[in-house]
Amino acid sequence: MVVKLHLYLAILCLVTLSTLGVAQPATFENNIFKIPQGAALIKGEALYYSDIQMAQDGEGNFTLIGAKRSSLAYVDSVSVILTKSLPPLVSLFVRGNKSIPCVELQPPAIFKSSSAFTVALAETSPDPAEICIQMLAPFETQIPLDITGLESGTYSVNVNGTKSTFTF
Repeated sequence: MVVKLHLYLAILCLVTLSTLGVAQPATFENNIFKIPQGAALIKGEALYYSDIQMAQDGEGNFTLIGAKRSSLAYVDSVSVILTKSLPPLVSLFVRGNKSIPCVELQPPAIFKSSSAFTVALAETSPDPAEICIQMLAPFETQIPLDITGLESGTYSVNVNGTKSTFTF
């Protein structure tokens, strides 16, 4: 699949931390741009990727040559926590299930539009050498939202297809 870089800039919006807490920056070597993790908002759906590779051609354009789509966690509920502080702070309290106990949650990818926040909450890939019981593993997590510069009003949030709203 050949895709120009300008069509996939959204995929570059997230460079994250590994499970060890060591930063994994994007690298460019031998005309290959490697991005450890990224997210894209495509037709309103938040998607999460790992091991993204883009090749640079002689004109400086990039073509996507590989990416592994990450599984999104199952989200049961999203509650919005709005503080009465100045400035107000907004966080999402998310409850759900990981597909198996042997995976971890990835850092959330947050997309902000005029009146909506869309969040992709993905799982790490299981270690192929690890034996893991096939059962859901509950999780709870809190995700802060950056509301800097937003006007007062009502906003929607969507975390992996589970929706809520808040007004401030």
